[in-house]
Amino acid sequence: MSLEAGSVYTWETAEGATGNILIDSEESVARLCTSEGLPLGDMLLDKNVGNVENPHPDPQLRIAFLVVAAAIFQEAQRQGRLPDKITRTYW
Repeated sequence: MSLEAGSVYTWETAEGATGNILIDSEESVARLCTSEGLPLGDMLLDKNVGNVENPHPDPQLRIAFLVVAAAIFQEAQRQGRLPDKITRTYW
């Protein structure tokens, strides 16, 4: 997957965890990525299954990723499309 295959969001939590998340073009899979959309590691969340595969060993990063991915997927469902951007007001 790459930026051409989906949408990249930058995030930061109140606890200071930061990162980027790539949502695939079918709006069903989220992965940690670089700001350019290149995947980092093997962790992914498949919203259709509701499972995380290959969880990241850092619990703070893993939890932040799950919160952000869930917020994006919920907002996409509410709007009928992926949001233009995300803010902390989602979580």
